[in-house]
Amino acid sequence: MPDFKRSHRLSRQLDDLPGLFDYVDISRNDIAGDIIVRHTEKTLDADPDLPEISESQLTPRSALRFISFGSGSSGNCSYIGTDRGGLLIDAGVEGRYVTEQLLHNGIDSDSISGILLTHDHSDHVKYAYSLLRYNRHMRLFCTPKTLNGLLRRHSISRRIKDYHAPIYKEFPFDIAGMTVTAFEVSHDGTDNVGFALDYDGLRMVVATDTGHVTERADFYMRDADALMIEANYDAEMLRHGPYPEHLKARIASSSGHLDNADTAAYLARIASPRLRHIFLCHLSHDNNCPEIALSTVRSAVERTGIKITDNPLVEGMHLSALPRFAASRLFVIAKPRQQ
Repeated sequence: MPDFKRSHRLSRQLDDLPGLFDYVDISRNDIAGDIIVRHTEKTLDADPDLPEISESQLTPRSALRFISFGSGSSGNCSYIGTDRGGLLIDAGVEGRYVTEQLLHNGIDSDSISGILLTHDHSDHVKYAYSLLRYNRHMRLFCTPKTLNGLLRRHSISRRIKDYHAPIYKEFPFDIAGMTVTAFEVSHDGTDNVGFALDYDGLRMVVATDTGHVTERADFYMRDADALMIEANYDAEMLRHGPYPEHLKARIASSSGHLDNADTAAYLARIASPRLRHIFLCHLSHDNNCPEIALSTVRSAVERTGIKITDNPLVEGMHLSALPRFAASRLFVIAKPRQQ
């Protein structure tokens, strides 16, 4: 990975950047993502008819922040963090792009403690070593079997072992202000896992690349406030698509991927007022499209009486399909405000 003057970019203070309005001062403390807007007395007179903005009306401190940098067989990587720091989930997207998108959202990569690996397939690990090499403070959190599979399957520097922090399924650990628990999912990688990330009464669960919902995945997903879950393919598109039969069988197997209908049926079973954010991930480029996946899930969930909205600021369950080749916006996951 080339040195793209990262040290210069990351050392630049947000205070040096031009403000949107002259009367707004943006300051940042040492914790990534904690951006506070304050009005100053040096500038234009404030409109007396506008309400005063307090810090409590801004992004709540008891919140999870989520960004996807790419989702699908072309590359998977996302960010989950708090006002105390964050983690990357997988490393299948080029590190320069990840760093640029983090900076675009006011997040310094120095605040990221490491990479959680779900499994050892290339679209989840391709850029792991380069990310670690240029961010030496980060660690690689995966099971020992996943690390062995990574070294066996891919041409990757064995020095990646220097960054490895071993984790084990069903053994929670604390990192970046969150409690992280790895659990069993069903896929044909090496020692595949999903993750539950808990912070201040909030839970986000990541369950990508799984052929069916395992008992342990179900245990964690039923208590999620936000869920990143696979909706990989539409069964009819796969059946009539260009893939060879052996690949179709692999995808549709219980250790392959979830199709839209199975994901929709499962989400309808666990839908509740607590589950307020659903992010459909790992959509196939050839055997699915966002419109079909979203429509299938929306129809199933709304039959339970849960209101679906595309606007996360509106009360109800927010549903979105993560972009395949581009970064999503930053999502803030918080408890509903008490009226």
